[in-house]
Amino acid sequence: MSAIAAFFDVDETLIKMKSMFHFYQYWSELNGWKIKHQAFDKKFKEALAQGTPREELNLMYYREFSGVNIQDLNRAGEAWFKEFLGQDDIYILPAVKALKQHIKQGHITVFISGSMQPILQPLGHYLGVDTILAAPLVINDDGILSGEIGQPQTIGMGKQHALLAFSQKNNINLSGSYAYGDDLSDIPMLEVTGNPICVGANSKLAEYAQQHHWNILDMNILEK
Repeated sequence: MSAIAAFFDVDETLIKMKSMFHFYQYWSELNGWKIKHQAFDKKFKEALAQGTPREELNLMYYREFSGVNIQDLNRAGEAWFKEFLGQDDIYILPAVKALKQHIKQGHITVFISGSMQPILQPLGHYLGVDTILAAPLVINDDGILSGEIGQPQTIGMGKQHALLAFSQKNNINLSGSYAYGDDLSDIPMLEVTGNPICVGANSKLAEYAQQHHWNILDMNILEK
């Protein structure tokens, strides 16, 4: 028998922040990377202004962690979560409520995000999700990051590819499944499920959702 799944983007869908960049600021302060972080921030903003594709921007980000031990990242991710994600006001409560409802209904719950496992794992444990589909870090036998990531990248079309591969492997009924996102880049992921849901009513994705008769979670109304 096939199963029903609920796939959730994370940043600005479940939490009110860009986790990768917030974590990198924290990591930089932790490791004395102030100058390195400033240089990356400048380079990243310039690339963004030039219209660099999101996939390449993601690669730029992960190359900053070349030579880092995965265990150090895991410890930092746990500490970062405890310091910054322990308060309700960081969460988008209607989306979290929807996640909890899916858990109650026995659906398979999945994070699908361009962020990395050390960042997402503590949050996934806290919210009780079953699976995390994150950026596929390339790590050597000694646990050291190369700075590169594998395929599929879990952004844009890569999110769709990751979702489809997971669904095929786990016998997921996609027509009965759900996907939640907040950005136009989530469309490839959203459109392959029978129940695509836009989180936030005031965005370009919300306009697209209205045109295609998708459900919209208006977080401003529901959180009052």
